[in-house]
Amino acid sequence: MRMTIFPSILLGLIFSSIPTVNAINVGDSIPSVELHHNFPPEKIDLADRLANKNVDALKKVGVDEVIIYCVNDGAVMMAWAEDQGVKEDSMVTLMGDPYGALTSALEMEMTHAGPASVGITGRCKRFALYVENGIVKILRVAEAEDDPAGDDRPEVTLAEAMVDAIKALKLSDEL
Repeated sequence: MRMTIFPSILLGLIFSSIPTVNAINVGDSIPSVELHHNFPPEKIDLADRLANKNVDALKKVGVDEVIIYCVNDGAVMMAWAEDQGVKEDSMVTLMGDPYGALTSALEMEMTHAGPASVGITGRCKRFALYVENGIVKILRVAEAEDDPAGDDRPEVTLAEAMVDAIKALKLSDEL
């Protein structure tokens, strides 16, 4: 599962204690890639969805939408949203990346040999992005040499860490 907090924040799941080379970097524009919402899928262009979002505060810090995406289809994401009690008018939107297009465009594919050796392929790293008007402002990846999926130490990608990072970013912008 990938979570995105947007004013946008994109939360996939990411920070690293090992050097990581990412295609997407702070200052980059979000790629124009279609994600699937619900079923039958409503195709949503992520770049269009995030363009010109107001930087207003998870609402106090200016987040107006949290997008959670997963390399899966819209039907699975819709069922997951229902299971988690996410209402249609919520600031949280769950979307599917059925072909891994966004994951590939962000170069966030989990390529570590460990998961692949047990048949886990085509997956996305655990990461979080904070995006303002389509431009990445904060990037966090939860992978580590001994934890390529980021499951053991996801805290850098969780809402609390992202809120702290957003506050620090806004503070540095004020200076």
